[in-house]
Amino acid sequence: MVQGMVEKLAISGFSAVFVVVGLYVLNRGRVARARSQRIAETETTPVRELQPGTAEVKGVAQPAEDGNTLESPITNQEAVATYVETEEWESSGEGGGNWRTKHERSSAVPMLVDDGTGEVLVELPADGDLDVEEQQWKVGSGDEPPEQIKRYLETEAEVDEASRKEFGPLSFGERRRYSEGVIEPGEEVYVLGTAREEQGDWGERNFAIDAPTESGDFILSDKSEAELIKEGKRGGLVYLLFGGVLTAVGLFVMAIPWVGA
Repeated sequence: MVQGMVEKLAISGFSAVFVVVGLYVLNRGRVARARSQRIAETETTPVRELQPGTAEVKGVAQPAEDGNTLESPITNQEAVATYVETEEWESSGEGGGNWRTKHERSSAVPMLVDDGTGEVLVELPADGDLDVEEQQWKVGSGDEPPEQIKRYLETEAEVDEASRKEFGPLSFGERRRYSEGVIEPGEEVYVLGTAREEQGDWGERNFAIDAPTESGDFILSDKSEAELIKEGKRGGLVYLLFGGVLTAVGLFVMAIPWVGA
């Protein structure tokens, strides 16, 4: 009897892991779709009509100070904002697996966004979201990385080279993929955050957007508003479906040992 109880508790405990993961994924889907909805409901404001509070602006980005730009980590492009990520394939041992992030970094210089009615200073806060179009390089198991990736690995101290082993003519090693996103000077951007007023010269009213909204949103992106909304709805739906399946399976398996007990 005791052994049977232990087995039931063990099965329920194992199933609880699926429930917890499923609920986490469900919440990620809820958050993504809620943010997408907030983007859709926030009206774009011309810069000359900005007021303190939540603000959505669209315009051309330029560095706030002449010559103060970044160099993108992989392609060495001139940029006002960059994103880079290194992922490694983690095998489940059963023919499957998933990509695990080893390193990622977002960087941006203070920039002026001009929508034709005026300019607003935009600074990416530490908890801001830099959502940019990405270029990706995949390096297979044992493959020699391309020159751009080799150069990046030589200069990025936080990312080591993928391990490689050779057995005669065959090479084996870690599978990696490297992603880079860049906002170049003169590129159209979308910004959602909190605007605050700054004192300008000769009593002018200047504004800066450098903090999240009350809902926790700060988005700097080279994607259109329509793309961001679609991305959030579609990604959120995938999370909701996957999370729902995991939760349902976990609850079902958890209940089996106790049915008819």
